[in-house]
Amino acid sequence: MSKITVGYWDIRALAEPIRMILEYCGADYEDKRYQLRGEPPNIDRSDWLDVKFKLGLEFPNLPYLIDGDVKMTQQWAIMKYLARKYGNLIPKTEEETRRCDMAQEDIRDFGSAFIRLISTPGTFEDAKKTFLEETVPKHLDAFEKFLSDKDWMAGATLTYVDFEICERLDVLTEMKSDCLDKYPNVKKYKESFFALDKIAAYRSSERFKEYPIFVKIARWGYKKEN
Repeated sequence: MSKITVGYWDIRALAEPIRMILEYCGADYEDKRYQLRGEPPNIDRSDWLDVKFKLGLEFPNLPYLIDGDVKMTQQWAIMKYLARKYGNLIPKTEEETRRCDMAQEDIRDFGSAFIRLISTPGTFEDAKKTFLEETVPKHLDAFEKFLSDKDWMAGATLTYVDFEICERLDVLTEMKSDCLDKYPNVKKYKESFFALDKIAAYRSSERFKEYPIFVKIARWGYKKEN
Protein backbone atom coordinates (compact mmCIF):
# COMPACT_ATOMS: atom_id res chain seq x y z
CA MET A 1 0.00 0.00 0.00
CA SER A 2 1.41 3.37 -1.02
CA LYS A 3 2.10 6.09 1.50
CA ILE A 4 -0.34 9.00 1.58
CA THR A 5 1.12 12.44 0.95
CA VAL A 6 -0.42 15.61 2.30
CA GLY A 7 1.08 18.82 0.95
CA TYR A 8 0.82 22.30 2.44
CA TRP A 9 2.86 25.26 3.58
CA ASP A 10 5.03 24.75 6.65
CA ILE A 11 2.25 26.02 8.94
CA ARG A 12 -0.81 24.63 10.72
CA ALA A 13 -3.75 26.53 9.17
CA LEU A 14 -5.83 24.43 6.76
CA ALA A 15 -3.66 21.30 6.85
CA GLU A 16 -3.58 20.68 10.59
CA PRO A 17 -7.03 19.04 10.79
CA ILE A 18 -6.00 16.77 7.90
CA ARG A 19 -2.78 15.83 9.67
CA MET A 20 -4.71 15.05 12.85
CA ILE A 21 -7.18 12.83 10.97
CA LEU A 22 -4.27 10.89 9.46
CA GLU A 23 -2.69 10.54 12.89
CA TYR A 24 -5.97 9.46 14.50
CA CYS A 25 -6.55 6.85 11.80
CA GLY A 26 -3.01 5.50 12.07
CA ALA A 27 -2.17 6.31 8.46
CA ASP A 28 1.29 5.97 6.98
CA TYR A 29 1.74 9.42 5.48
CA GLU A 30 4.30 11.97 4.34
CA ASP A 31 3.81 15.50 5.64
CA LYS A 32 5.13 17.49 2.68
CA ARG A 33 5.74 21.08 3.81
CA TYR A 34 6.51 23.80 1.28
CA GLN A 35 8.59 26.80 2.35
CA LEU A 36 7.86 30.49 2.01
CA ARG A 37 11.20 32.26 1.77
CA GLY A 38 12.14 35.89 2.17
CA GLU A 39 10.40 38.66 4.07
CA PRO A 40 7.21 40.61 3.33
CA PRO A 41 6.45 41.99 0.85
CA ASN A 42 9.04 40.00 -1.11
CA ILE A 43 7.87 36.48 -0.33
CA ASP A 44 9.24 33.70 -2.54
CA ARG A 45 6.63 30.99 -3.16
CA SER A 46 8.67 29.11 -5.74
CA ASP A 47 9.05 25.99 -3.58
CA TRP A 48 5.37 25.32 -4.26
CA LEU A 49 4.90 27.14 -7.56
CA ASP A 50 7.67 25.13 -9.22
CA VAL A 51 5.66 21.91 -8.76
CA LYS A 52 2.08 23.22 -8.60
CA PHE A 53 1.14 22.12 -12.12
CA LYS A 54 3.33 19.00 -12.21
CA LEU A 55 1.56 16.83 -9.64
CA GLY A 56 -1.47 15.86 -11.72
CA LEU A 57 -3.91 17.77 -9.54
CA GLU A 58 -7.19 18.64 -11.23
CA PHE A 59 -7.56 21.83 -9.18
CA PRO A 60 -3.94 22.65 -8.27
CA ASN A 61 -3.89 24.18 -4.82
CA LEU A 62 -2.79 23.71 -1.22
CA PRO A 63 -3.55 21.66 0.75
CA TYR A 64 -3.47 18.59 -1.46
CA LEU A 65 -3.58 14.88 -0.81
CA ILE A 66 -2.17 12.06 -2.93
CA ASP A 67 -3.23 8.51 -2.09
CA GLY A 68 -2.07 6.22 -4.87
CA ASP A 69 -4.17 7.13 -7.91
CA VAL A 70 -6.32 9.48 -5.86
CA LYS A 71 -5.22 13.10 -6.10
CA MET A 72 -7.27 15.74 -4.34
CA THR A 73 -7.28 19.36 -3.26
CA GLN A 74 -9.61 21.42 -1.04
CA GLN A 75 -9.51 20.94 2.72
CA TRP A 76 -13.07 19.72 3.36
CA ALA A 77 -13.05 17.39 0.35
CA ILE A 78 -9.85 15.80 1.66
CA MET A 79 -11.20 15.45 5.19
CA LYS A 80 -14.41 13.81 3.97
CA TYR A 81 -12.45 11.45 1.72
CA LEU A 82 -10.29 10.33 4.64
CA ALA A 83 -13.34 9.91 6.86
CA ARG A 84 -14.91 7.61 4.26
CA LYS A 85 -11.64 5.80 3.55
CA TYR A 86 -11.07 4.82 7.17
CA GLY A 87 -14.76 4.55 7.97
CA ASN A 88 -14.59 5.66 11.60
CA LEU A 89 -15.11 9.40 11.26
CA ILE A 90 -18.32 9.62 9.25
CA PRO A 91 -21.76 10.48 10.64
CA LYS A 92 -23.87 7.37 11.15
CA THR A 93 -27.40 8.72 10.74
CA GLU A 94 -29.24 11.42 8.85
CA GLU A 95 -29.47 13.44 12.04
CA GLU A 96 -25.71 13.21 12.57
CA THR A 97 -25.11 14.16 8.94
CA ARG A 98 -27.37 17.18 9.30
CA ARG A 99 -25.57 18.32 12.45
CA CYS A 100 -22.17 17.88 10.75
CA ASP A 101 -23.28 19.88 7.73
CA MET A 102 -24.48 22.78 9.86
CA ALA A 103 -21.42 22.78 12.11
CA GLN A 104 -19.16 22.70 9.05
CA GLU A 105 -20.77 25.80 7.58
CA ASP A 106 -20.64 27.69 10.86
CA ILE A 107 -16.96 26.98 11.45
CA ARG A 108 -16.29 27.94 7.82
CA ASP A 109 -17.87 31.33 8.53
CA PHE A 110 -15.82 31.66 11.71
CA GLY A 111 -12.63 30.73 9.86
CA SER A 112 -13.34 33.35 7.20
CA ALA A 113 -13.78 36.00 9.87
CA PHE A 114 -10.50 34.94 11.49
CA ILE A 115 -8.66 35.18 8.17
CA ARG A 116 -10.07 38.67 7.58
CA LEU A 117 -8.82 39.69 11.02
CA ILE A 118 -5.24 38.61 10.41
CA SER A 119 -5.00 39.69 6.78
CA THR A 120 -6.88 42.98 6.45
CA PRO A 121 -4.75 46.15 6.70
CA GLY A 122 -5.52 48.51 9.55
CA THR A 123 -5.05 48.75 13.29
CA PHE A 124 -4.80 45.14 14.41
CA GLU A 125 -5.53 45.65 18.11
CA ASP A 126 -8.80 47.47 17.36
CA ALA A 127 -9.85 44.78 14.89
CA LYS A 128 -8.86 42.04 17.35
CA LYS A 129 -10.95 43.64 20.11
CA THR A 130 -14.01 43.78 17.85
CA PHE A 131 -13.46 40.21 16.71
CA LEU A 132 -13.18 38.87 20.26
CA GLU A 133 -16.09 40.90 21.62
CA GLU A 134 -18.55 40.57 18.74
CA THR A 135 -17.69 37.78 16.29
CA VAL A 136 -16.40 35.13 18.68
CA PRO A 137 -19.36 35.18 21.13
CA LYS A 138 -21.84 34.74 18.29
CA HIS A 139 -20.22 31.46 17.25
CA LEU A 140 -19.39 30.20 20.75
CA ASP A 141 -22.94 30.88 21.95
CA ALA A 142 -24.23 28.69 19.13
CA PHE A 143 -21.70 25.93 19.80
CA GLU A 144 -22.48 26.01 23.54
CA LYS A 145 -26.15 25.29 22.83
CA PHE A 146 -25.34 22.79 20.07
CA LEU A 147 -23.22 20.77 22.52
CA SER A 148 -25.59 21.06 25.47
CA ASP A 149 -26.41 17.34 25.48
CA LYS A 150 -23.87 15.99 22.99
CA ASP A 151 -20.25 14.87 23.23
CA TRP A 152 -19.35 15.75 19.63
CA MET A 153 -20.76 17.93 16.89
CA ALA A 154 -22.60 14.99 15.33
CA GLY A 155 -23.81 13.72 18.70
CA ALA A 156 -22.27 10.55 20.09
CA THR A 157 -20.01 10.05 17.05
CA LEU A 158 -16.61 11.69 16.56
CA THR A 159 -16.45 12.89 12.95
CA TYR A 160 -14.16 14.76 10.59
CA VAL A 161 -15.93 18.03 11.50
CA ASP A 162 -14.62 17.87 15.07
CA PHE A 163 -11.02 17.93 13.83
CA GLU A 164 -11.51 21.27 12.10
CA ILE A 165 -13.56 22.85 14.87
CA CYS A 166 -11.21 21.82 17.68
CA GLU A 167 -8.22 23.07 15.73
CA ARG A 168 -9.91 26.46 15.28
CA LEU A 169 -10.82 26.55 18.98
CA ASP A 170 -7.23 25.77 19.87
CA VAL A 171 -5.97 28.60 17.68
CA LEU A 172 -8.54 30.91 19.25
CA THR A 173 -7.25 30.10 22.74
CA GLU A 174 -3.74 30.90 21.52
CA MET A 175 -5.04 34.40 20.79
CA LYS A 176 -6.98 34.71 24.07
CA SER A 177 -6.31 31.97 26.60
CA ASP A 178 -9.50 32.44 28.64
CA CYS A 179 -11.93 32.87 25.75
CA LEU A 180 -13.73 29.56 26.46
CA ASP A 181 -14.14 30.08 30.19
CA LYS A 182 -17.76 31.26 29.81
CA TYR A 183 -18.59 28.28 27.61
CA PRO A 184 -18.27 25.08 29.70
CA ASN A 185 -19.69 22.77 27.03
CA VAL A 186 -17.32 24.10 24.39
CA LYS A 187 -14.36 23.99 26.76
CA LYS A 188 -15.08 20.39 27.76
CA TYR A 189 -15.53 19.47 24.09
CA LYS A 190 -12.15 20.91 23.12
CA GLU A 191 -10.40 19.31 26.10
CA SER A 192 -11.97 15.92 25.35
CA PHE A 193 -10.78 16.06 21.76
CA PHE A 194 -7.17 16.86 22.59
CA ALA A 195 -7.21 14.18 25.31
CA LEU A 196 -7.90 11.47 22.71
CA ASP A 197 -4.95 9.07 22.91
CA LYS A 198 -3.77 9.40 19.32
CA ILE A 199 -4.26 13.17 19.20
CA ALA A 200 -2.44 13.64 22.50
CA ALA A 201 0.41 11.42 21.29
CA TYR A 202 0.71 13.40 18.06
CA ARG A 203 0.68 16.75 19.86
CA SER A 204 3.46 15.63 22.17
CA SER A 205 5.59 14.30 19.30
CA GLU A 206 8.16 16.02 17.10
CA ARG A 207 5.74 15.74 14.19
CA PHE A 208 3.54 18.46 15.68
CA LYS A 209 4.63 22.05 15.17
CA GLU A 210 2.75 24.52 17.37
CA TYR A 211 4.01 27.48 15.34
CA PRO A 212 3.76 28.96 12.83
CA ILE A 213 -0.01 28.79 12.66
CA PHE A 214 -0.25 31.19 9.74
CA VAL A 215 2.22 32.52 7.19
CA LYS A 216 4.59 35.34 8.07
CA ILE A 217 2.62 37.89 6.05
CA ALA A 218 -0.32 37.48 8.45
CA ARG A 219 -0.78 40.04 11.24
CA TRP A 220 -0.86 37.30 13.87
CA GLY A 221 0.04 33.66 14.33
CA TYR A 222 3.49 33.34 12.80
CA LYS A 223 5.37 33.41 16.10
CA LYS A 224 4.21 32.67 19.62
CA GLU A 225 3.55 35.83 21.57
CA ASN A 226 5.20 36.28 24.96
